[in-house]
Amino acid sequence: MMKSFIRCQRCGIEASPTQKIRACSRCNKVGYCGKSCQRADWKVHKLNCNKPTAVPQKEEIVTRLEKQNDDGTWEDAGQINLLEDGMASTSIIDGDSPTINNSTIPSISAQNTTIKNLTKELPKTAQQMLQSQSNHYKYQHSNDGIDTNLLIFFHGAGDTHLPFDNLGKRMELPQTATLSLSASISLNLSDGGRSSCFVELPFGLGHAWFQEMDYNTGEKLSTNHTKRLKSLKHALRMLDPLICSLIGIDTDGDINNTCDNNWIPERVFLFGFSSGACLAMELCRMWANAGRMPLGGAICICGGIHGNVELLGISRKTDKKPKELTDVLIITGDDDYPKEVAEQNKQLYGSSKVQIYTKKGRGNAMVNSKEEMQVIMEFLSKRLVRRMASMEDQSR
Repeated sequence: MMKSFIRCQRCGIEASPTQKIRACSRCNKVGYCGKSCQRADWKVHKLNCNKPTAVPQKEEIVTRLEKQNDDGTWEDAGQINLLEDGMASTSIIDGDSPTINNSTIPSISAQNTTIKNLTKELPKTAQQMLQSQSNHYKYQHSNDGIDTNLLIFFHGAGDTHLPFDNLGKRMELPQTATLSLSASISLNLSDGGRSSCFVELPFGLGHAWFQEMDYNTGEKLSTNHTKRLKSLKHALRMLDPLICSLIGIDTDGDINNTCDNNWIPERVFLFGFSSGACLAMELCRMWANAGRMPLGGAICICGGIHGNVELLGISRKTDKKPKELTDVLIITGDDDYPKEVAEQNKQLYGSSKVQIYTKKGRGNAMVNSKEEMQVIMEFLSKRLVRRMASMEDQSR
């Protein structure tokens, strides 16, 4: 019988109705809140992790997946080891192929099930921040009715959230809800002294997350220009409370809301294009420097961090050491954000946590090829979590 634990061995977070602490399945001596903490603690724990001898080991539950090749044949894609809470990591299965910009894009298909509805509405705190802003964001439940993961989209300067909402639908990620945000949104923050808007571009050109150009002269601001840094800092401070509300923590990293509608950090993913990609990567760096657990992953298209300022938007907590960085995928190849710049950003962020995919000759545009989407799907397939809901009643 598995032991119950009151807090995570690695980060110390306590068990709650929405945060289970699961025992190490090998030794049953310590507990963890998730895979990230278990991996991070392995170097230390493996010295004392011994299989119990008095209790016979239960048979491992394994599922295997297959993926379809271009010629229509199927091949083994490997096994999925089920976790104690009925969760499993996903692998790619090429299913129906949606199209974007007339390009064929493979999707990760969900299993066909008739299980109970497990959708989530946005947490009440997040709904309050987004109140009366329904035209400036889109929240969509997973196509399979199980909102285990959350993918958040950030558009580029002058664009809107609508194309990204459509992209989220066409990707058909299993058990993944999507939240597409527009820089035109006005967030209802509790701090009345702060402005709740992002940047409105001149001449009716739309909105941006932060200022990248001097609108009086038309010149592009340098990486460390005071105006750019101040505007980026403001954007990070604006979005941080929203993302915290989705996870159920306050901006100090403490749990302040435990409900079934919250996502844990490793199940929240960011997807940004151009300046939205820069914002996503900066959010991940800020998140780590604030001493928080890493997010599930971030996908950055034609953009990333540019400055060597390690923390923008919030103050480092003196009692909290920086946590592990979130995994990042950068797709590049255009003149505005070439591979050389992406490599520099990789070093600034943390080289072991950044994967770069370069497509020679691609323009400054969103994903528009099967090859690029395949890279994105492979990145997500190693990090998305799938809830084996059909087995939950048996595991209780």
